[in-house]
Amino acid sequence: MTHVAGAGRGIPRPAVLAGIAVVVAGAAWLAASGGPASARRGPIAQPNPDAEPETVFLAGSVRHVVAPGAPERLLPDTTFPDGPARLLWLQGRTAAPLVGGGAIAPDGAGGLARFDDHLGMGRPLALADRNLVSAAATRDGTLWVADAEGTVVRLNADGQGRTTSVPIDYPVLAADPASDHVWAARSAQRWVFRIPPAEPLLVRLDSAGVAVGKVGKVVMPADQLLSEFASSGYVAVLGDTVYFAPFIRDQVIAFGPSGDTLWVAGRELPQTTPEPRFDTSGGAPTIDYFPVNLGIAAGPDGRLYVLSTPGFTTSAGRLDVFDRATGSLLRSATLPTALPTIAVDSGGRVYLLEAFRLLAGTPPALREPFRDFALDRLGGGRMTEAELRGKVTLINFWASWCHPCLTEMPALDSLRREFPDQDFQFLTMNEDVSVADAEAFMRELGFGFPVLLGKGRLRERYHYIGLPYTVLVDRDGKVVQRWLGFKGPEQIQAERALINAELAREVVPPDSTAPRASHQHH
Repeated sequence: MTHVAGAGRGIPRPAVLAGIAVVVAGAAWLAASGGPASARRGPIAQPNPDAEPETVFLAGSVRHVVAPGAPERLLPDTTFPDGPARLLWLQGRTAAPLVGGGAIAPDGAGGLARFDDHLGMGRPLALADRNLVSAAATRDGTLWVADAEGTVVRLNADGQGRTTSVPIDYPVLAADPASDHVWAARSAQRWVFRIPPAEPLLVRLDSAGVAVGKVGKVVMPADQLLSEFASSGYVAVLGDTVYFAPFIRDQVIAFGPSGDTLWVAGRELPQTTPEPRFDTSGGAPTIDYFPVNLGIAAGPDGRLYVLSTPGFTTSAGRLDVFDRATGSLLRSATLPTALPTIAVDSGGRVYLLEAFRLLAGTPPALREPFRDFALDRLGGGRMTEAELRGKVTLINFWASWCHPCLTEMPALDSLRREFPDQDFQFLTMNEDVSVADAEAFMRELGFGFPVLLGKGRLRERYHYIGLPYTVLVDRDGKVVQRWLGFKGPEQIQAERALINAELAREVVPPDSTAPRASHQHH
């Protein structure tokens, strides 16, 4: 895989990964009815007769383990868990364990989605004008978040934030929620072209955000400007041990509390890139590499989970389970996507879930109001947020210069026709400064839904980080769910499911003592 080396501080993660839809196929492992749920679900794993014995050797005092195959084939369950389970990845984005249980993960729309230990959604978190890409929680109730620009913010239990300076340009964060310390690694999504001094691979921050620990060394390839990229990857913490999975190398590394390397594991993956290089043969500088590790997480069962690519492809994924103490590979599975949604329970059962069923909308009692507006309508008239009340509303933000908006519009236009006008409404908010541009766009495509004119002022009010941006609003004018960009049929399926759920939800008057309809997973 090559990556264009453009100007500027940061380079985005390969677009090929961002565009992969999460497609989960297959049926659950079901046995005969009766007996405990675990028996009905079938085994967690089965022996792998093709597995070769692992090779173990010492390099100095460091244990190296190489296992081309795991002794067990992991059998992911594709039905929703019956009991507690912790989310590890949400559409390939790493989830952070929370104090007291549950997890929080980037939602793909710039905010963070919270989940309890039954995978039910809680109150989301969003910071104005920040694209949150990583989070970590510590035992004092502090939530550490990092945005796409490299800024780290510490949020206390009251939601008050303080910016922290981290000696890494674009950090990703991880913590054991039973600890007071947070670890930072270099993001694989954005990096800097520079030759760093003798810097550490990982940095440990205390509760005040001060760097108090340094582990490992940055990788220095022949093309030294790529040292930050070569040192990027993913980090997980459990107890006093920190684990690192390099983005482009077939390694998983465990570091002890004093910074010593405990073990290094490998799987003989062919796509590993020992060191990246610039390639100018095509006339423009590119980076020659291929992704390997896509995430790492400590499971509630005490095992280490690593998400990676299974070879020279990004249309599938691989999930490996390691013994944390020895680095031995225990189980492995090939996944139908490189960006899966995965949860694990305390017994080590892996759940491969459909993201749109997990992102079932914020519970009604925790929803935030959609911000008020008073905007002119294309073609005449004016509309305010008060006119949203009483109907379920899907609002799409777009602009005539937004190419994904052009792709998304026909799908949204078809979706809106599936629902009765008396209960549902679809409207769009246009970000073009020029009304003529919006009018020409609509006239050319022949759409007839309402268009509200933002005249270039919508982003500063609604703080979205890109277009298209879609928001589902309930009958009370509160936000159910948000989507950034357009991810194709899967997103339309998610929007359809949530619209139907809101249309079916019983609306209880605010002064009523009757219980509200409960949130259910199907």
